[in-house]
Amino acid sequence: MNIGLLNPGAMGVSVGASAKAGGHRVLWASEGRGAATRARAVEHGLEDVGTAGELCAASDIILSVCPPAAAEDVAQAVAATAFKGIFVDCNAISPARMERVRQIVEAGGALAVDAGIIGPPAWKAGVTTIHLSGPDRELVAGCFEKGLLDALIMTDKVGEASALKMCYAAFTKGQAALLAAILATADGLGVRDALNARWEADAAGTTAAREAIVQGVTGKAWRWVDELEEIGRTFGGSGQPDGFHFASAEIYRRLADLKDAPPPVAIEEIVAKLKKN
Repeated sequence: MNIGLLNPGAMGVSVGASAKAGGHRVLWASEGRGAATRARAVEHGLEDVGTAGELCAASDIILSVCPPAAAEDVAQAVAATAFKGIFVDCNAISPARMERVRQIVEAGGALAVDAGIIGPPAWKAGVTTIHLSGPDRELVAGCFEKGLLDALIMTDKVGEASALKMCYAAFTKGQAALLAAILATADGLGVRDALNARWEADAAGTTAAREAIVQGVTGKAWRWVDELEEIGRTFGGSGQPDGFHFASAEIYRRLADLKDAPPPVAIEEIVAKLKKN
């Protein structure tokens, strides 16, 4: 089977590699892509077909792995090529946005599958799962049978996989943003040492553990901004307060320019970055 990958970023290339492990032909389009993306694609044996149009023409299944805000634009671009295969949206988007993606691709003649990826890029077995919902979920799951990405089949309801992703990430990524804000606020109010002492009294080592959670987000904060805003929209659409996750998105926006800083970034630098805004 020919599987087109849009686009082979850090997560996307691991998804493509998992499909390739099953003997599938994995295609990508180099037009307009940077050197780092090209290097990843070459390293993992993806086949360059040049343009997105050529990719759509040659693919049975297309995997969209992009920033949440770009999900509908990518779907529109694919629909404009008259792609008639299966379009799998693997992005961290709200169920409402996934419904709009479905409508776009189906209007163009394709079939839509909703996918939510939980975990880091899939380079270790048993660590990363792609949850799949929609009528053609089983066929898509079969593409990953021999790779490192675990496929979990949900129901035929498009939007279910996205809903799970939003709810799961609401805690994992929201927790880190909350801790970052707490540290910066405590520092600004002059009670950070007292807070650390309180944490240590609660359980040995918790200050270091909580700081490590915050330090672990610096390289990813820039691409979590959109995702946290999508989570906020998901909560709001379900009748729940949405302010916490929109505020979490702002925390990550303030840390976005630490993207290329060598890890681990010192906690003092992170706190200072938050306090400057």
